[in-house]
Amino acid sequence: MNTKFALNFTAVLTAVLTLASCQKTDEEAPTVCTPEAGANSILADEIESIAGDHLDIEDVFCDNEGLSEVRYDIHSAAGHAHEGEEGTGEDDHGLILHSGTDWEVLETLSLTGTEAEVDFHTDVPNTARGIWDVIVSIVDEEGNVASDFIAKLHVENDYIPEFTLTSVGGTDPSEWHDEPVWASGTDINVVGTVSDSDGITAAVLEFIDEATETVIWEVELAPAGETQFAFDETVGVPVYLTGECHFEMKATDGAGNEMETGFHVEVE
Repeated sequence: MNTKFALNFTAVLTAVLTLASCQKTDEEAPTVCTPEAGANSILADEIESIAGDHLDIEDVFCDNEGLSEVRYDIHSAAGHAHEGEEGTGEDDHGLILHSGTDWEVLETLSLTGTEAEVDFHTDVPNTARGIWDVIVSIVDEEGNVASDFIAKLHVENDYIPEFTLTSVGGTDPSEWHDEPVWASGTDINVVGTVSDSDGITAAVLEFIDEATETVIWEVELAPAGETQFAFDETVGVPVYLTGECHFEMKATDGAGNEMETGFHVEVE
């Protein structure tokens, strides 16, 4: 055998084997393998929680070779949708009057082995109300990333005042699937209630131009400590106004708890 050829072949073979040994061999992404997904699993359609209480999300994660980490991302679902969702991601609920939307959770936990049971715990502040997104992201030891698992978190709240709208511009907000569109120069009737077990001491409704933060229209309600106060007000939309606006509702109860909520409006 030609010695030079043999040496070249050996060098090439060694290089190929070295390259092969360095290449990633595991391309299978980790997954959620919770055997019986309960109400507090990321596989549930909706997770229920109460403001001022703790939230537990319980799941089992699996990978064919070895798990690395899981990340929990909890944030308000107001005004946006994630991949695979339509509209704002809240379409099944109609208008959701959120509050405490600055509450967010972002936490990463280390995992080991091919199967790991995780009971993720966090506290829900007593200022939160509405629908939140819960996103779980899993990575294995080889760096394979699973597609995000997403569930809705529905937060009920008995601490802060609550606004309920029954009619806006002659339509039921619970049937909305997009933000409302109001015409310049028209009057919009807004009907609803504000309630709290400690009584409502103050409440105000505002219509705001988002471009300038100017209050276009405002009315102070007079609940006088009632536990439930009904209102029926008419918003005058100026003829010159166009663009993105916000209808805002604020209230304070007898215990001093404040809340602020509302919805976006497109004026054309």
